[in-house]
Amino acid sequence: MSIKGTAILRERNQKKVLEYLRKNKMCSRLEISKGLNVSKNTVSLIIDQLIKQGIVVERGSKERKGAGRPSVELSIVPGSFHSIGIYVQSDRIEIMVVDYSITIIEHDEVFIDQEDSLLETVIDCCIKTVNRYKNVIGIGIGVPGLVNPSKGIVHHSTNLNWKDVSLKEKIEQKVDEEVSVFNSVKVAALPAIEDNDEDLHSIFYIRISEGIGGAFIINNKIYLGASRTAGEIGHISVEADGPKCKCGQNGCLERLISLNAFKEAVSASESKAVNSNIGELLHDDSSEYVKKLVKNYGCYLGKAISQVIHLMNPQLVIVDSPYNNVPIFEATTMEVVKENSLELPLEQTIINFVDEVYSPAKGAAISIILNFEN
Repeated sequence: MSIKGTAILRERNQKKVLEYLRKNKMCSRLEISKGLNVSKNTVSLIIDQLIKQGIVVERGSKERKGAGRPSVELSIVPGSFHSIGIYVQSDRIEIMVVDYSITIIEHDEVFIDQEDSLLETVIDCCIKTVNRYKNVIGIGIGVPGLVNPSKGIVHHSTNLNWKDVSLKEKIEQKVDEEVSVFNSVKVAALPAIEDNDEDLHSIFYIRISEGIGGAFIINNKIYLGASRTAGEIGHISVEADGPKCKCGQNGCLERLISLNAFKEAVSASESKAVNSNIGELLHDDSSEYVKKLVKNYGCYLGKAISQVIHLMNPQLVIVDSPYNNVPIFEATTMEVVKENSLELPLEQTIINFVDEVYSPAKGAAISIILNFEN
């Protein structure tokens, strides 16, 4: 094998060791060797180098059962690497910095003044955040809209009023770090990989906010599809006679149950704009109209999830929605899923309505770590 080939193999093994340590928190050289099926000598050489670089530290001995010397426990030094995640919205920018164990170090928001340039504010946030941290391994940016992640171009974002913005290139001209750009819903799904203890090979993530998006995760990687739009559940038609969607179809899920649709419906029923907190409206027990609306939303979502189960057969469906804490929404959704799904695939699909909204900023930071390891 050439010297170059040997160096590449060594680097790959080093990344595997770091990933194993990150996921297992604390373990010995022998445990790493067995877990990765890599020779103990190779693991020891890598660990010794990582200790020398201040990336890994020995935490003490662990008594072994039976004969033999106690094994030395190892862990990653928390501040040895930092990853920056940014979520760009029309009115604010969410910033999250995590260490290599995906512990949140910083979480902040910068609100956009109407007179400010959104693009310039994003670049300024990147510069200031990078300057506050050492050992930054990259910046991940989540953007609502159609994104080319391989080139870092935002082709179209209605929310941000951006078209063909070379975001990666513009930021990398100002900061000496690698920048990755993603669709915000796709990266919001990444915490699902990290938060899941079970060995799941397929997860479908549904995010309901101003719009509706989805992501299909296969073997811990997001499947993008030929045009990088795989998982767009928001444009599944669930009501043939429903209102016209911007995509041209009638009765798209996004047109029917997104937060924008909710605001429109409530405003029309009360003949005034919705300025109240959405959470307060959803939990207003005195509003029969809102209860009926949310029940209908559960019905529409249930139809869409049934199609996902039949077409993709995921092990887990995650629903990330502001309606989740309204009991009638989950109950109606599950009732409709059961009515419209084949028994066998439904029995083998877990449907999880999460309590806390997943953060695209955190997902963007996680994406940098996953890219670093791969």
